[in-house]
Amino acid sequence: MNALNRDTGGADLGGSIELRREDDLLTRHDLYFESKVANTPALLEIAHALRYQVYCLERKFENPEQHRDGLESDAFDNRAIHGVLFHRPTDRAIGTVRMIMPQDCEDDSLPIMALLRENDIDLAHHVHISRAVEISRFAISKDYRRRQSDETTDSQGIVLNRREAIRQGNLACLSLIQFLVRQSVESGVLYWTAVMEPKLLRMLASMGIRFTSIGSLVMHHGLRQPCYCYVPTMLEEVFRDHPEYWEVLTDGGALNAQLEEITRDVALPSSATNRFEAAE
Repeated sequence: MNALNRDTGGADLGGSIELRREDDLLTRHDLYFESKVANTPALLEIAHALRYQVYCLERKFENPEQHRDGLESDAFDNRAIHGVLFHRPTDRAIGTVRMIMPQDCEDDSLPIMALLRENDIDLAHHVHISRAVEISRFAISKDYRRRQSDETTDSQGIVLNRREAIRQGNLACLSLIQFLVRQSVESGVLYWTAVMEPKLLRMLASMGIRFTSIGSLVMHHGLRQPCYCYVPTMLEEVFRDHPEYWEVLTDGGALNAQLEEITRDVALPSSATNRFEAAE
């Protein structure tokens, strides 16, 4: 059986959700999507199989000949939190993401640090390393994205205008980011770092999810931009620009309240020039 269709051993993904409003974006999210921590062998296999599909077959980011088992993985997986996004109506895995955790005993605690050092940039001048993670393998399957782009009506058969189609089409991406917010709260993480395609950065910015560039573009499987964000500030900007997206990212505000508790428990650093917002 294909790993993407295997039993996850978890709770029923199609459970009933009490509706708040028919057009409420968080309601629609809870009806159609669930992100789960890949903390079992079955879920990890699903995550790696989806990564193979996206990064080896669809994007040609990795060489499929180096992953003959159909599972894409690398050396950073053993210290990462992996997430898998499921489409509730079909119980299919459609997306994945991981958070690489820092290690105090290593010079390159996060992969981005080695790339930045080639340009004489120290990540510690931008984020507090012990409160930072690196986001990578952020992917939604091409098949699902194609189906969404072809969708012109909602569940009631009402034709969607362009704005509404974009709004609903963003839900899968928002669900993966909600997963990152939730795991950041549970791990006490305040900073996200990443090495992203400029196109993805622009797409996220259009949703109010903004990262700050670190240095210039680098060659890393194509042109990529090293960047970071301070999660509390990012959420404030989403709330200002797209409050309905903020509702999804924070699970109706619950995750934001927990994040505020974390920021109250840390002290402000002496250096404000590097945009530190908080540190241990």
